[in-house]
Amino acid sequence: MSTTEDRIESLENQVRDQQKQVRRQRRWNIALGAVVVGGGLMAATGVRSVPDVIQAKKFEVVNDEGKVLVRLGANVDGNGLVTTQNGKGQALVKIGATVEGEGVVTTQNGKGQVLVALSTNTDGNGAVETQNGKGQTLVVIAATVGGGGAVTTKNGKGQTLVKLGVNTEGEGLVKTQNGKGQTLVVLSSYTGQRGGYVETYTTTGTSTGEIP
Repeated sequence: MSTTEDRIESLENQVRDQQKQVRRQRRWNIALGAVVVGGGLMAATGVRSVPDVIQAKKFEVVNDEGKVLVRLGANVDGNGLVTTQNGKGQALVKIGATVEGEGVVTTQNGKGQVLVALSTNTDGNGAVETQNGKGQTLVVIAATVGGGGAVTTKNGKGQTLVKLGVNTEGEGLVKTQNGKGQTLVVLSSYTGQRGGYVETYTTTGTSTGEIP
């Protein structure tokens, strides 16, 4: 049978054990609070911190199925290229540069065939070119060597049919041709004179006369 002193000692031991548990729990609470506060500060700092530059060799935007819709990278010549695609992976629009390093924008159909191209012509002037699904040029809107505007229409074989531009004196000119490159009709103006004329040609290139 336990004595009074034994019971008192047992109670004292229980009190000491409870105090130890309280101290341990307090330490855990302090540590947990420090972790929570530290994590919150790191998260807040991460939200406010925005990198000045993000660099990569390629960027891609994909849809919910993981198919690429937009691609930013470089072409085979090492120039920048932006390509938009449909859900089947077929290119629709390309923004890049030519071999000479000049800017170019092309639109394509679902088969990868160019329909419209915005670029430069052989004279280094801006040009808009439309093509059919076979890659054949149909219409060209550009500038002439002298800096005047020009519009050229062609058939499916690349042969010029109509030209709207300027003559060597910088005056308006309309010219129609057959599929063999032969001029048939010219609407222009007399050199050094005011007034226009119409001139027609035979298929052999012989002028049939001018109509003032």
